[in-house]
Amino acid sequence: MWEKLVRALGGGKAEAAQPRRELAIAVLLVETLRADFASDAAEHAAARGILRDLCGLDDTALDPLLAEAEAEVGRSVSLHAFVAELNAALGAQDKLELIGGMWRVAHADGRVHPEEELLIRRVADLLYVPHHEFIRQKLASGPA
Repeated sequence: MWEKLVRALGGGKAEAAQPRRELAIAVLLVETLRADFASDAAEHAAARGILRDLCGLDDTALDPLLAEAEAEVGRSVSLHAFVAELNAALGAQDKLELIGGMWRVAHADGRVHPEEELLIRRVADLLYVPHHEFIRQKLASGPA
């Protein structure tokens, strides 16, 4: 029944509705850089570097992925599908690296906006990252 509904709404298979791991990571990084309501070149550069490191992508793959992530952020009303994808795909260490990457994006412009911290805290909770690791990643990523 689910596949019929997806096909009726214009999708091919039910799996097509599921985000890819790389896209899910990119969406969370884009959400982080947009959380303070200002777009900064340093934050974009940090997001690109983190995607390169976490996903092993080359520079030619980064621009289309970030453009797709920005489009997803513009039309998504929830991060649930992306977080669910990451919970299924990432191990504990990878989740810590993602939270650390989100903190690096937040710190890239020189200050952490309260909305950035709130987003990272929510994502850490949804990824089952212990609070002490959330704090450790915050402190390791930049000035407190």
